[in-house]
Amino acid sequence: MIKRFAVLIVPVLLTLAPSLMAGQLTVAPIRLNMSPTQPNATFTLTNGSNEDGFYQLQLFAWEQEGGETQLKRQQDLVITPPVTMIPGNSDQIVRVVRQRPTDSEKEKSYRLIISEVPDTESERGAQLKVLLRLSVPVFVGDKSQTHALSVTRQQGRFVIHNGGNGHARLVDAYWLDNQQQRHIIHKGLAGYVLPDSELWLDTDDFSGQPVAVTFTANGKSLTLPVEEEK
Repeated sequence: MIKRFAVLIVPVLLTLAPSLMAGQLTVAPIRLNMSPTQPNATFTLTNGSNEDGFYQLQLFAWEQEGGETQLKRQQDLVITPPVTMIPGNSDQIVRVVRQRPTDSEKEKSYRLIISEVPDTESERGAQLKVLLRLSVPVFVGDKSQTHALSVTRQQGRFVIHNGGNGHARLVDAYWLDNQQQRHIIHKGLAGYVLPDSELWLDTDDFSGQPVAVTFTANGKSLTLPVEEEK
């Protein structure tokens, strides 16, 4: 018998989950890079619980405007299947399929949103209203596309600008004072800076004069001077 389950419509604007594991659901890989000519790619979803899981998958164009994440409907890529039931302690392969050419001078960015939805025929499902949600970055671009970062200080935050044509994944961000002492901004994943976009990093610690910001960008350590916003 085919079970019915409710489909949730994910709003265009979302608060992205910081982790690629929620509840008993895990996703691999944790981010996906596709070449401009690659026809498809795959993710593996694993339901580590003992119960069946019901999931909706949606793929949005990902942009950054004014330091804020914007998720918008798109027609470049599709995800299949868009809804799925994964039995307990089982895997499901999902596929990202190209709908049309995505060649561009600038890398294109997307977010795969995976939402658990309630099984309306079960007592447990009928009681569940807010379920887990995962967000996975998907990038389509050439390996030659790279970031070009700079940093400005604006009041109580640092603004990381990316003037390049590829994204930067920032980890372990600190600012340095004029004595070269490190002050923490964000431990672990600080966020992504998309091409021609900016990332805002807030900090409450301005106990000295910031002269530089240091972090790991796409696996490489970078130290950049801090410019005051004019």
